[in-house]
Amino acid sequence: MEIELLHIYGPYSSNITGITVLVDLLMPPKKCPLNCITCPLGATKISDHEIPLSISTTRIVEELSEALSAFKKSSASLDAIYIWGFGDPLVLSSVSSALRVLGDFIRNNLPSSKILLYTSIVNVGKTLKYSREIEDYVDIILVPYLWYGEDKVFLGWNSRYNLNSSLEALKVANAHLRCKIIPVVYTFKVGSLLYPDPQHLAETIAHLRSARLEEVIVKRVDRPSSRQGVKTVSKSYVKRVEEELVNAGFKVRVEEISMPGKRVVWRNTITSLYNYLLRLPLKHSEIVSLYGDLGVEALSNLVAKNLVIKIPWNGNIYYKSLII
Repeated sequence: MEIELLHIYGPYSSNITGITVLVDLLMPPKKCPLNCITCPLGATKISDHEIPLSISTTRIVEELSEALSAFKKSSASLDAIYIWGFGDPLVLSSVSSALRVLGDFIRNNLPSSKILLYTSIVNVGKTLKYSREIEDYVDIILVPYLWYGEDKVFLGWNSRYNLNSSLEALKVANAHLRCKIIPVVYTFKVGSLLYPDPQHLAETIAHLRSARLEEVIVKRVDRPSSRQGVKTVSKSYVKRVEEELVNAGFKVRVEEISMPGKRVVWRNTITSLYNYLLRLPLKHSEIVSLYGDLGVEALSNLVAKNLVIKIPWNGNIYYKSLII
């Protein structure tokens, strides 16, 4: 069975992002300066700070147009385009042209929708390099934060980079971009170790204050990552983290993933589901919510062809696509 790799996948829905379609500018293999322990994409294969990789913006627009058509036919709303896929999109030397093309597409076709960009703290300083495109087109920049104390290398930090330098770059970028940047503080367990623990959290608060950030998102890891031993934490612990950040003066939101109210019917359910599971593992119930009976049938075919594997995690079975 041959399945086309797509740049566009989704939908993804949460109280933070709204209902979004995601855009993968990079495609496999994973390209990122870091190797976050919580990342569902697998190990970083190319960890360069910048990659001279050309991308077909024409193809991306064609896929995005098809996705938009599917949403319209299903009478489903679309709140945002979320730029995240196989790594950090700001490693691309050609990212500015992609942002312009996506931005113009949104203005012409979805004027009330936002563009979200997910990038690493190592590359957040590059937002100044592309400040014209960022200021014109991108509404929110989400920056994952899980660099806790002396454990940061274990958690995926690349020792080639200096965290203090990255925090300073974050501060400068945030001031220039007028608070478009929001850090995402990840909460999770590795074995019996909680992250962030109270000491880690105090350090994180100091770091985010030094960068003069005002808003924070708390994200509870709620599905398997590429590393064994990573587990979810209780909602009560997430609440404790939230309260500490609020007491420190931050505006805090806890991300809660939800399923869209209306089901989108895709032209090719097998291809759509495969590409979604390639980036983000889903439970059977989530696949049913997103794709209905067609999704169940597609999943069965993908598992039978050994293109999707089952991952037991946190008392559930998740499904993850394998790279062809």
